[in-house]
Amino acid sequence: MGQNVKKKRSAVLPAMVAVIALIVVLAVSLSMYEAGKARTAAVHPFGDVGKSDRVDLEVWIGKIDPAAQAVSVEVTARPHGIYADRLGFFASDAILYTSGLKSEPIKIEAGEPISAAEVKIAMSGTFTDYPFDKYEAILAFDMISGDEHVPVAAAVSSGDTFFAVSETPEAVDSQIDGVDLALHATRSTPSLVFALFIMVLMLGLAIAAAVATYYLVDGRRGLIFPACSMMGALLFALIPLRNAVPSAPPIGSIIDFASFFIAEGIISAALVGSVLIGYRIEVVKEREETAQEASAPPPSEPGPVDDLLDRQPVPVGIGSVRP
Repeated sequence: MGQNVKKKRSAVLPAMVAVIALIVVLAVSLSMYEAGKARTAAVHPFGDVGKSDRVDLEVWIGKIDPAAQAVSVEVTARPHGIYADRLGFFASDAILYTSGLKSEPIKIEAGEPISAAEVKIAMSGTFTDYPFDKYEAILAFDMISGDEHVPVAAAVSSGDTFFAVSETPEAVDSQIDGVDLALHATRSTPSLVFALFIMVLMLGLAIAAAVATYYLVDGRRGLIFPACSMMGALLFALIPLRNAVPSAPPIGSIIDFASFFIAEGIISAALVGSVLIGYRIEVVKEREETAQEASAPPPSEPGPVDDLLDRQPVPVGIGSVRP
C-alpha cells in the first residue's frame, strides 16, 4: 500500500512542475504582449502644452525602414485659441516646416479641412547590426502664420511594433516656439526574442547534424541515406528560416556571422563528410565480404540418387519374397 502511494506521488510531482512551468511561460509571454500594447498606445507630449493659443501636432510614427534609412511619419495639425476659427479650422494661412527629406513645407490654408500629411524623416543607424541595431532621427517642427512663429505642441506615438521608440527634446532657441525631438529606435522585445530564438534554433540544428555524423562515422555504419536526406533538408531549410526574421536584414548581418553561416558550414561539412566517409566504409565492407566468400570452402557435392536410395533403411515386411 505504501509503495503505491509513493508511486502516485512520484507521478504527480512531475505533472505539477510541468503545469507550473507552463503557467509561468504563459504569464511571461502575456506580460510581453501587454507591454508592447501599452508602448504602442502610449502618447508622449512635448512643446508648449500649457498655452491656450497654440497648434497641436499629432505625430504618428507609422514605419521605421532600416533598409531605406527613413522613418515614415504622419502629422496632423489642430489649432486652438486665436489660431482657430469657429469651426475648428485654421483662422489664417500657415506653413509647417519639418525636418523631412523633402524641403517643401506643408502649406495649410485658412478655413480648409485638416488632413494628415506624410513626412519621411532621415535616420542614421547600422542595419547589419541586426538584431541589435539602433537608429537615431531628428523630428523638428516649426509653424509660421503670417510673420510670427506659432506656439506648437506635439503628441508623439508609434505604430511600428518591430521597434521600441523613445523621444527626448533637443535644446532649441527659446525665442522659437517650435518642437525639436531626438528619436531613438531599438528592436522591440518580441522582435529581439524571436530573432534570438531563430539564431539558437539554427545552431541547434547544426549540432544535431554534427551528432548524426558522429553516430554514422564512429559506428562505421556506412551510407545511411535517411540521415543524409535529413542533413540535405536542414541545409536548404535554414535559408527560409533565416529570412523569416522581422525586417529581412541584409546578408552579412550579426545574425549571419553568429549563427547562419556557422550552421550552414557545419551542416554542409557533416553532409559531405558523411557521404565520403560512408562511401569508403561501404567499399571496405564489400571487399571484406568478397574476401570471405573467396576463402570459404566450397560446399560438398551430393552423391547419386541411387546411392541415396540404397542407403535408406527398408522397413521390415516390405519387399520380402514368400517361399
